[in-house]
Amino acid sequence: MRMPRFRRLRPLTLLALLGALGTWGTACGDPCGEAEDRLVPMAEMPCSMTKADGVWESHPLPPIMDEQCYWLEFRGCSRYEIEHPLGRTPALVVGYTSFDPDGSFSTPGSGNSFVIEEANDSTVVVRNAQNQLFYLRLVLE
Repeated sequence: MRMPRFRRLRPLTLLALLGALGTWGTACGDPCGEAEDRLVPMAEMPCSMTKADGVWESHPLPPIMDEQCYWLEFRGCSRYEIEHPLGRTPALVVGYTSFDPDGSFSTPGSGNSFVIEEANDSTVVVRNAQNQLFYLRLVLE
């Protein structure tokens, strides 16, 4: 009995074909959509504050009544260099992420949704390596 043609494919040929299909599947567009890398100046955070104990907060906690105090849009696959007024490199960088601009139902940023790349005496560089839009509140100590 004669085997059907597709069963006679050699294992290496089959692996090469599957590999080509895998490469083709990832070339169908950028999964990150509208990523951005940018500097966020202090002027874009009008509700930021430095408390008496030297802790700086980029935005207030909820409830937020004033739209200009809404949390920073933190786009997926994006890198943000955020200015701060501490005048020193922060010893602690904490980010809070939310799906809502008013910060409701927020959680501490973790994993690929909040990656700390660099900190110095005037800026902190953070990255959202997820393909998900979040809103960010940054606390530096």
